[in-house]
Amino acid sequence: MVMTKQLDQFNARVKRINDPRNKGYVDPETGIVIPKRLSRNMIKTGNRVSVQKAGLGSILLSLILGAGCIVGARYIRFELVGIEELGTDPTSLLAMDVGLAAVIVFVLGGILKHKSLRHMTAQVAGIFALAVSMHNLVWMLPSESAEIFSSAYVTQVQQQTEPMSIYLNGKTVFAL
Repeated sequence: MVMTKQLDQFNARVKRINDPRNKGYVDPETGIVIPKRLSRNMIKTGNRVSVQKAGLGSILLSLILGAGCIVGARYIRFELVGIEELGTDPTSLLAMDVGLAAVIVFVLGGILKHKSLRHMTAQVAGIFALAVSMHNLVWMLPSESAEIFSSAYVTQVQQQTEPMSIYLNGKTVFAL
């Protein structure tokens, strides 16, 4: 009698387990559904969340983040470290600015979970776009630039560059 009752309970449990509609088990303490079967992709990658494509908003945020980091890198170079452009090779200054901005943007991008190839490409594009055209912001907003950097920096940039141009390695490459 006890044996048949236990056998019936066992067979009912096996039937529930083999039911094709049974996709998982419910943990009685937490109420979380534990999946019964895992796909090969889930086992190989180890993540159960599907990877979402990078949206336009997050790409624009990465672009702006890259542009902001080059401003931050130049602020660090001018104000905190004190390396100015006069008498220095412009190629090494550009490389220094871009390298420091890349380190900053990749750290901030990692914190914001902007680590996909599209995000990093947008971050680098933002860095390079503002690296060659930041002097245009100085021409458009000289008083604000003088507050952020210094008035000597603003006069130096206005002496070396033309407004509405692209300035690369000490030379004006393109001007409107």
